[in-house]
Amino acid sequence: MKLGPLASRLLEKITLEERIIAGLMSGTSADGVDVAVASVKGYGRDISYRIIHKDVKPYSEELGKHILSTIEQGSMHDVCILNYIIAEAFSEALKNSLENSSISMREIDLIGSHGQTVYHFPEYVCIGGFSSRCSLQLGSAQVIAERTGILTVGNFRVRDISAGGQGAPIIAYVDYALLSDQLKGRIVQNIGGIANATVLPANPTVENVYAFDTGPGNSLIDFTVSLLYPGLTYDPEGEIAWRGAYDRNLLEELMAHEYIEKHPPKTTGREVFSRPLAKRIVEKALRKGLSKEDIVATVTMFTVASIVKNYDLFILPHVKVEEVILGGGGVKNKTIVKYLEEELRKRGLRLLRHEDVGIDSKIKEALGMAILAHTTLSGIPNNIPGATGAGRSVVMGEIAL
Repeated sequence: MKLGPLASRLLEKITLEERIIAGLMSGTSADGVDVAVASVKGYGRDISYRIIHKDVKPYSEELGKHILSTIEQGSMHDVCILNYIIAEAFSEALKNSLENSSISMREIDLIGSHGQTVYHFPEYVCIGGFSSRCSLQLGSAQVIAERTGILTVGNFRVRDISAGGQGAPIIAYVDYALLSDQLKGRIVQNIGGIANATVLPANPTVENVYAFDTGPGNSLIDFTVSLLYPGLTYDPEGEIAWRGAYDRNLLEELMAHEYIEKHPPKTTGREVFSRPLAKRIVEKALRKGLSKEDIVATVTMFTVASIVKNYDLFILPHVKVEEVILGGGGVKNKTIVKYLEEELRKRGLRLLRHEDVGIDSKIKEALGMAILAHTTLSGIPNNIPGATGAGRSVVMGEIAL
């Protein structure tokens, strides 16, 4: 049977042992596109990679604002048009990023794109006798393939959800592949808009790795700062929180949030740790007479306290852990790092950054998208059932020719 040119190209890329892949990622903070171009080969814990190019391309101010307003109160029109516009932005980010690099578009075999999460609802909903969870990432892989001329893999979470999972944490397979240790148990702690932990026992198999969202990350802090300091959208390097002192009583109230002690598998999002929640926290704190700095410090400590509470409940009683590897935008917040390091030291845990184990934390998740796309094209399962709650291992991702 004669194959068409696109099918022939797909077959050619499938049979490659080593691929050059561009990973594209935008996290829940919705501030831009992380780009990582890497040469990838192997599977599972035998995966090896070499970074060829890395970059971060911010969204335009207009696009960033439109994404955030859509997440909070967007219409169907907003969601629909952003599916195309975000894909255009991802494509443009890759093209512009490569202009001054050592690699050209025509050398890239494959793109792995996470897209932009605008909604995540991990609870089951029943309609007309059918039930499902849902998660929505905008930025059509079809558009990216059209604009770049490169095979594109995207929409990773859908298959895991269809297999009974929550579609998140999405990066657990990558943590397993890149950060497992033969002798030491590790927790890979990401603090993005939401915080999540991947648990890697010493010398793990896929079956004994698990992961979950621990609760708020940077987003709730960002919301709080924007409410208290018009014109600011985040706490630069944690400086505002650094000048304040957290309020123990308010922190205790925040820690009573039902999500914190919910048993894994569990995931959450900006829909839960939201601007309305930040508004309620700010109003209550001001009534208590707290300063603006103290309020930001308290919300910052909420992120840290919820992380370590989850360790105490769901990790440390079950897995021997020596190290916590910290990544995500929270690494830039010196107050988060200070509080977290203090809490971990009490538990006999050593805090490392991704850079300490050879990974650039700024583009780690973009690299993860490249690795997921690599496994998808080879038909290798790339979810972690212990992370998402899926009933079985599946191959995540849709291929756009």
